[in-house]
Amino acid sequence: GVDQCIQKFLDVARQTECFFLQKRLQLSVQKPEQVIKEDVSELRNELQRKEALIQKHLGKLRHWQQVLEDISVQHKKPAEMPQGPLAYLE
Repeated sequence: GVDQCIQKFLDVARQTECFFLQKRLQLSVQKPEQVIKEDVSELRNELQRKEALIQKHLGKLRHWQQVLEDISVQHKKPAEMPQGPLAYLE
């Protein structure tokens, strides 16, 4: 029944994976430069993705630094300005 279908599916999936691994091995033996080109391409894509992530986080960091700076400035203003004629006596 269902268990047999699942098992057959998993077996076919393993065979397919094995086939592609064998082809990959053949390619690496026959054309090692192709494998290196693919690896370099993957590394470049990963670098671009990470660079974009860094830029995204830098944008968030700048935003929150500005928020904190604005809050800091708002808290300093009341302390710097006296609150009436008797404020200096406190």
